[in-house]
Amino acid sequence: MKKRIDLTGRQFGDLTVKGKAETNKKGRYWVCTCVCGNEVIVKQSDLKNRIVTSCGHSEEATTPSVKKTKAPKNKKTAAKKSSNGTGYVGVSQVELKSGTRFKANISVDGKNKHLGTFDTLEEAVEARKEAEEEYRS
Repeated sequence: MKKRIDLTGRQFGDLTVKGKAETNKKGRYWVCTCVCGNEVIVKQSDLKNRIVTSCGHSEEATTPSVKKTKAPKNKKTAAKKSSNGTGYVGVSQVELKSGTRFKANISVDGKNKHLGTFDTLEEAVEARKEAEEEYRS
């Protein structure tokens, strides 16, 4: 079993760890106090990787010797993603016994809708674009 790390009293940028917060399936959280006096709850991995180093206060309130890094505000801003193998959102490559095909999907109201499986990437991308226009309007 892993040994739990106690971050109490440690400094991460403008944040000082006061103690533990709740733990859930997504990780451990810590209650931190910022130099400006605000109290925030931060994920342990974000502290250790220096993703979050302040509460988000203005630049004037930070200590000048601290390098300030900000957490990404929205990770889903990219129109293209390369993790699915095609470079297009909602279109993935599927290897079948009959050969390579391209599957198009779209999420509507939190539910995934299968748009079809296509022989070419262009057909799948076009189906996805049409579905975006239909469902988003």
